[in-house]
Amino acid sequence: MGLKLRRKKSAVIPPLAGGTYMAVCIGIVDLGEQYNDNYKNYQSKLLLMFEIPTETVTVEGEEKPRWVSREYTASLSGKAALSKHLVGWRSKEFTEDELSEDGSGFDITTMLGKPCMLSITVKEGKNGSYNKIENIAAIPKGIPAPTTDAELLAFDIDDRDEDVFSKLPEWIQTKIKKSTQYSDNPPEDNVDFESGDQSGDEEECPI
Repeated sequence: MGLKLRRKKSAVIPPLAGGTYMAVCIGIVDLGEQYNDNYKNYQSKLLLMFEIPTETVTVEGEEKPRWVSREYTASLSGKAALSKHLVGWRSKEFTEDELSEDGSGFDITTMLGKPCMLSITVKEGKNGSYNKIENIAAIPKGIPAPTTDAELLAFDIDDRDEDVFSKLPEWIQTKIKKSTQYSDNPPEDNVDFESGDQSGDEEECPI
């Protein structure tokens, strides 16, 4: 082994080729109120995680199904990317009851385990190439839907389940810990939220 020890570099996982893939939603993660350095404000963020069963990746010598994810501003505003993607995925518009402040609202955890079609591109970022989910759509009729054996994870930062938290990838845990809800020293300034998803405010997702 030798006595000169160094930190091992994390394995670099190359991005998927751009295209359309069938996937299953395996994780819905409330990231809490995150600071947006581009807009100098705080926004409530949500992460959707998907498994693509037909694609695999080697991690520490083990072959595993491929995961991809996207971070969204948690908004159902008509201009928000999350709202647009959910409409395409559900193949229907939101009802007034789901959108109204006095209505029942929309429980996004109902999408956990649901199959979909992902439109994926390859982007260049500060840490190299990465995948971005550009669109989500329903599986066309007549095409067998993909399935997964992965554990489905739903994390609500306002009702934290530490067992679920421990099962999330380390980089997601680190991001959650930066939220105003998780921090022991939340900012004293008033939290200012934008109503819709803003172009360019997403960070690169390692998965």
